[in-house]
Amino acid sequence: MLASLMRILLWATALFALSNIHADVSTPSVFGDHMVLQRDHANPVWGWANSGEHVTVTIAGQSHSAKADSNGESP
Repeated sequence: MLASLMRILLWATALFALSNIHADVSTPSVFGDHMVLQRDHANPVWGWANSGEHVTVTIAGQSHSAKADSNGESP
């Protein structure tokens, strides 16, 4: 009984710790659902992230990745 209670407590603690891990990635309000992008034209995407955060943007099947620098910006 005590072993199963300890096991449940351990799992609950682990889940609580993992639930607090998240990235703070944001984009300006200009980006949103149903926005229109021009075809055959460079469409830069920018935003903010935690320092060192890996970010991947996928639009229309194309994916591009970057890593935020110490200021939370992409170099």
